[in-house]
Amino acid sequence: MADTPPSQGALALVETITQLGEGLKNGEQGARESLLGACAKLIAELSHPSETMLQLLWAQPAHLSVIRMGVEIKLFQAMHHVDAAGQTTAEIASRTDPKTDPVLVGRMLRHLAAMNTVNETAPDTFAPTATSKSFAEPVYQDTILYIIDNFQPALQKMPGFFQTHGFTSPGSQTDGPFQHAFNCKGYHYFEYFQKFDQEMGRRFGSMMGAWSKGRPRWFEPDFYPVKEQLIAGAESGGVFLVDVGGGVGHDVEGVREAFGTALPGKLVLQDRPEVVEHAEIGNGAEKMAHDFFTEQPVKGARAYYLHSIIQDWSDDANTQILKAIVPAMKKGYSRVLVNDFVVPNQGAAWPQTALDWELMASLGARHRTEAEHKKLYEGAGLKITGVWRHPHSLDSLIELELA
Repeated sequence: MADTPPSQGALALVETITQLGEGLKNGEQGARESLLGACAKLIAELSHPSETMLQLLWAQPAHLSVIRMGVEIKLFQAMHHVDAAGQTTAEIASRTDPKTDPVLVGRMLRHLAAMNTVNETAPDTFAPTATSKSFAEPVYQDTILYIIDNFQPALQKMPGFFQTHGFTSPGSQTDGPFQHAFNCKGYHYFEYFQKFDQEMGRRFGSMMGAWSKGRPRWFEPDFYPVKEQLIAGAESGGVFLVDVGGGVGHDVEGVREAFGTALPGKLVLQDRPEVVEHAEIGNGAEKMAHDFFTEQPVKGARAYYLHSIIQDWSDDANTQILKAIVPAMKKGYSRVLVNDFVVPNQGAAWPQTALDWELMASLGARHRTEAEHKKLYEGAGLKITGVWRHPHSLDSLIELELA
């Protein structure tokens, strides 16, 4: 591309990045996240439209394809213990499974290096990065398979759905883009896992675990003060927390490990039978098969926790979920904790906007503003007593009590 003078916006971003870099050096809270955002804006500001198009439509799809192939041939495991100096393509290819032609492996590694997923240290020599090492972990491998094999069809075939259903936000959770792509009208996304593809459901559970990695957890002291809000005043010997629709127990295990013997009661993990059977949880926690649309069987718990549940369902379905919990609550004692995105009125971040679109594709659902959250909970007989946020997280923790 021919050089053109940088815009005032680009120059301002360079100055902002310089300042944020100093903040990062000094350990200022939020500097890393702000720096990532500013760098992304600078790339967009400096890129020619054709460069942006090629990045989006050539480079990124090829990147996903190579990553998917990397899972297929265990490329990331083959590179995991390579040191920073790197190894040749032939050496790396010799450890792939099934054994793969070094020429093909070299083509894959070159694009991974071009996309900064691995490092190219010398001609035909490559070393892993923190990202590529993480891709060797089972939870990331499952996530890659889920997103590329199981979820992409719903996004790719979305125009056809709207052409036949009209160009309005889907209102049905059993006749949306996912059902159109998989020819399963009448079946909810999660019901499809149960009836037709339990491996897809297992991968989805792994993806939720990957989603939590590297992010502040809701029970950390600088996010939500569990000791002050829940442990203080809790009755001993009963149920301390019920993780409603808690998948394979990532949050239950996190709470158990964080607080140990300080917990005044037991933890209960609830989900569909085919989900909780895969959960691995330690002492002080128990598994319980439960459909959260039916009456909550655990009465008088200190807290009923819902992580990424509200975002997955319509207002009517969420009202049913919440009203199933309300009769089990002890007034003045029990809390409902909602761990979910609260979308700002302006300036939503890309994880919020991307997930909102993907919720529409898979579940006919959406993210909500704080006002929309408040209206939903009041309709179920609950009131918001606090909203907690973390400077390094886009999630919020909404605390509710009986109205």
